Amino acid sequence: MGLVQNQVEAAGVATISMTVQPHITATVGAPRAVLLRYPAGNQVGEAGKPQQQRAILTAALEAVAAIQRPGTILEFPYRWRRFPIQEVPTYTGISHGARHPQTEAIGEALDTLVRLAQDYKAYMETRVAEEANSASRIPGVSKALQDHVARIERFIDILDHDALDQLREIVNRVTTMELRVSGKFV
Repeated sequence: MGLVQNQVEAAGVATISMTVQPHITATVGAPRAVLLRYPAGNQVGEAGKPQQQRAILTAALEAVAAIQRPGTILEFPYRWRRFPIQEVPTYTGISHGARHPQTEAIGEALDTLVRLAQDYKAYMETRVAEEANSASRIPGVSKALQDHVARIERFIDILDHDALDQLREIVNRVTTMELRVSGKFV
C-alpha cells in the first residue's frame, strides 16, 4: 500500500491511508495515514451506521490537508466499545449500541487513566527539559527521567490499546451471544 500511495503522491495527488494497525502502516512507509481504534476491517466505522461512517470519512479527508509531514499517522479520537445495533440521529464519536453498564464504566475509567497518564507524561517531559537546561545537573538524573517517560509511554499504550482492545473483544462476544439468544442477531 505504501508504495502505491507514494507513487500517487509523487504524481501530485494527495492520499491518505486508514489503518487499524499503525505499526504495519509505518513499516510500509505510507506518506500519511489516520489511525482508527476499531477492529480490522472497520476502518470507516461500524456496519450499518452511515452517519458515523460519514463523520469518520470526512475527518479522514480533512486529515489529508492537515498532515504536513511525510510518514505522519494521525490518531482519531473515536473508540469502538460496543456491538452496533442502531444509529442515533447525530454521531457523537461514541458507539451507541448494546449497553453493558459495568463495561462502559471500565471503558470510561480506562479513558480517564489514559488522560491522567498523558498529563503525567507531559509533566515528566517538562522535567526532562528542565534537567537538560539545569546548571546543577546531577549525573544520571536526565537519563532516569527519560527512561521514566518511555515507561509512561508504554503504560499509556497498554491502557489505550491493549486493555481497550481486550474489553471490546469481551463486550462484542457477550453482546453477540445475547443477541443470538434473544433472536435479534443471526
